Amino acid sequence: MIIGLLIIGLPLSALASAVLYLPFFLRGRKYKMPAVRHLACYALTVMLALIIFVTLLAGGITFFPDYRLLNLQPFVWVSQTYEMGFARMIQQLVSNILMFVPLGVLMPIVFPKLRSFWRLSLCALGITVLIEITQYFTGRSADIDDVIMNTVGGMLGFGIYAGFNRLLQGKSWWRKATVSAAVTARD
Repeated sequence: MIIGLLIIGLPLSALASAVLYLPFFLRGRKYKMPAVRHLACYALTVMLALIIFVTLLAGGITFFPDYRLLNLQPFVWVSQTYEMGFARMIQQLVSNILMFVPLGVLMPIVFPKLRSFWRLSLCALGITVLIEITQYFTGRSADIDDVIMNTVGGMLGFGIYAGFNRLLQGKSWWRKATVSAAVTARD
């Protein structure tokens, strides 16, 4: 199921992101924004579109669902076995973590203000809470465990970003990728 969502969702997300990112690309050319910076911004756009596709659009939207599923008890999956089975449950939990890892890597590259672990963590938390609230009102389940796992994924992604930043800070292409558009416009 996850592979199927990626096979369908990734090309759709890349195409939608290309259309959405085109005005920013053209504006960035005016300011001579480096290609590697465009790539980082575009990759973030693709990941956000893919997350929206997987969490909100795949499976359909029902604006007036007959019932709503809401779990506010953290780690209920530890004490209860879902009908889906243990292996499927673990797969879902791991996929919830992995889904936000790319955001944790890309958001600090694109947004300099998110180069703090706590700011990035709060941003990941905010995004996932917004997704879960939207899921609740569109006929899908809202689960505190998803919020926790997505936020952990964003935090892990930030750790990967921090490692890359430490290793690559002397590389010119890395500096070009992480420089903000305002700095590029001044040069």
